[in-house]
Amino acid sequence: MHPQFTLDLSLEAIRLVYDLHGEPCVIGDVALFGDDLPLRMTKLLSLAAKLSTPPIPTTTVVPREHVLYCTLRLDMAREVEERDVLEFVCREQQLNKDELCVDWVIDGSEIHIAAIEKLTLLEANDFAQKHGFVPTSFTSSVRNSKYPRKPRFPVPKPLNGSV
Repeated sequence: MHPQFTLDLSLEAIRLVYDLHGEPCVIGDVALFGDDLPLRMTKLLSLAAKLSTPPIPTTTVVPREHVLYCTLRLDMAREVEERDVLEFVCREQQLNKDELCVDWVIDGSEIHIAAIEKLTLLEANDFAQKHGFVPTSFTSSVRNSKYPRKPRFPVPKPLNGSV
């Protein structure tokens, strides 16, 4: 069962959306700035608790500015694995594969890739949990058809060396 709530994080605001019989219904918006953010987030959680019994599982939407979208021509001679995708993104962007999370879609002879730093997912996860929500999956908005669907990222595990 997928969560009925979506916690949409942007660089300016946080939006809580409820899936009402397959239709998204905005429960509330909270500006990201201000000293009373914890109080405003508590009010959002309270609204969610009126619709569902806590804990409140959520799909968390990270800001699309934090997701790298790219396309790679596919070698049809072999099956693509996650390590292939990670190696490509790391080589192109000079990043460490242990710090990335990727999702990809094969479309004909192309592979569409969405990559995000695990640290970004960890921060979004921590933020949601701090305010009483329970992230069950992560995604992001897609702009300009750079990706054939919303990317799917798992709940992150702490980075090596993190507590």
